Amino acid sequence: MLRTGGIVGALALAVPATPAAAPPPFEILRWTAPGAELAALSTQPAACLGSAAVEVQAGEALFNSPRLLGGQAAKAGLSCAGCHVNGRDNAHFLMAGVSDRAGTADVTHSFFGAARGNGRFDPVTIPDLARPGKVSRDPAGGALESFVRDLIVDEFAGREPTPAMLAALAAYVRAIAPCPDGDPPGRRALDDQLRLIDFALRGATGMARRADPVAARALLAAARHQLGLIAERYPAPPFGAERRELLAASRVLADMHDKAANSDGFIAALSAWRAAFEKDLVQRLRRREARSLYNPANLAFVAPQQDNR
Repeated sequence: MLRTGGIVGALALAVPATPAAAPPPFEILRWTAPGAELAALSTQPAACLGSAAVEVQAGEALFNSPRLLGGQAAKAGLSCAGCHVNGRDNAHFLMAGVSDRAGTADVTHSFFGAARGNGRFDPVTIPDLARPGKVSRDPAGGALESFVRDLIVDEFAGREPTPAMLAALAAYVRAIAPCPDGDPPGRRALDDQLRLIDFALRGATGMARRADPVAARALLAAARHQLGLIAERYPAPPFGAERRELLAASRVLADMHDKAANSDGFIAALSAWRAAFEKDLVQRLRRREARSLYNPANLAFVAPQQDNR
């Protein structure tokens, strides 16, 4: 099982991409419908945001982190983005006992949290958050913040988020918008994870400056989770060195956990980590991306597995 917010599980479970080997344990396949594995691993809904504010970026990083949720969802590595890829929907989502068909989920199932379990199996189509919903998004009313808080704590048994975390999540949801070119699907790439790591670090820095160590730690966990997702795409061999460095980078972030209450020391340590990460490891990951499992041409071994499910 992949450790929430970390990389150790991803490194321990991944295997060489050879015809005789089992497929790497891509986290996303835990809730992907049989037959949709290749599509889920290589494509994603279009993402268009109406704001590039740091608060929105922090919200997106949290939205993509299992650490935000609790209970069985977090143990499975499921984040808000598991159902809402790039804040949109997920036509490939399928989880036993929670879905009745691909693209649906019963969020009032006791599997996620006993507080909202209603004793009925009533999955609904996962909504696209770029479209208007039942909950008002007017910032003046605060209804969206209350709704998000109840989802995290009551429906998914997560820890109480800080006001700044709720504000960031609500800002992100409000910023999600349809794309002007008709929402064509995009290809998954290394930059997806690097962008979210950057957003998490920017957000953690901002939260530390606001004297919110709980939020800063949650964003550290969000960054570590993305490092784990990168590791899934760089199996060993041939990427043993890169994987060791990803693990080391994740451990350095983990060691910053206790520094979050000391904003100056935390921010300095985070800045040093970012500089070292971007100077060397990121450059090598980029150079070797075409050989990694981000390249759809290297994922052909995934498709035959659908017949064995």
